[in-house]
Amino acid sequence: MSETTNAEQLHITDGFVVWVIGASDEEVSLLDPLPEGARTIEVRDEDDPENVDAAVLVTDNRPALVDDFDEVLPQLGSIPIVWVTYPTGGELDEDVLQDLLADYGWTAVESIPLDETWAAMRIHQV
Repeated sequence: MSETTNAEQLHITDGFVVWVIGASDEEVSLLDPLPEGARTIEVRDEDDPENVDAAVLVTDNRPALVDDFDEVLPQLGSIPIVWVTYPTGGELDEDVLQDLLADYGWTAVESIPLDETWAAMRIHQV
């Protein structure tokens, strides 16, 4: 039996288009290997948005997350699967994220570890 990949844990399946927000190449590699036919995009045109199946917002601090939320949360409401990934053991944890999400009218759906350094929280608009 094969080990479950991070992409599978994040419910990313064959053919998905995944919008990755705020990530470096190293952080994008958290999603590797992607399922067959799945691909990532880093930019989404607000005026002519590409159909996106999942979004993964990568952050390592609260100010950057607030900036990202201010910029992209309005676009995320129409995307079926939305995750926030963050390093464990830092200033961001489940409680901080849930409080911040509530300020924006979003809530946490589930939380999972990705590896020894990163965790992910699936979020949904209330």
